[in-house]
Amino acid sequence: MTKKFRLALAALAIAASGAAHADYIDLGSITAPELVNFGNSWIYTEPTNFVDEFAFTLTNAASAYGMILEGNWWFGQTDVQLLSLVSNTYINFDFSPGHFSFTGLTAGAYSLFVSGNTSGFLTGYTGTMDFRPAAARVPEPGTLALFGVGLVALAFMAMRRRVRG
Repeated sequence: MTKKFRLALAALAIAASGAAHADYIDLGSITAPELVNFGNSWIYTEPTNFVDEFAFTLTNAASAYGMILEGNWWFGQTDVQLLSLVSNTYINFDFSPGHFSFTGLTAGAYSLFVSGNTSGFLTGYTGTMDFRPAAARVPEPGTLALFGVGLVALAFMAMRRRVRG
């Protein structure tokens, strides 16, 4: 997915929502394992929607696990409704952003879009993403057993040939 398409998607979400906030925050380079905090806050907002973009570059294959806490302080309310993680080769959505996970991430540039609505005084949200390195692929036990049986069969055939010959 190209950057133009991502920006068009974010612009469409903002346009559809009427009055809106949109912030771009660069989280920089991330190497798993690493814990990254993100969020946004507002002093005063009339009822409005927001779409925040948190850009980062992942330097190794990983999975991201996290959570978001909504700040409903002093006559205010924030409701995070959607998380979208987007790159040139990856797109995933989470409609229950309290606890979220994005797996199978490869090295590259990503954007995490956080969208929802907010109103009142002293509102916002804070989130944490825990990046964990991708686990190395380990063969299934059945595959290893089948491979072992094949080796035993080859050894038996070689021994049988020696005895005959």
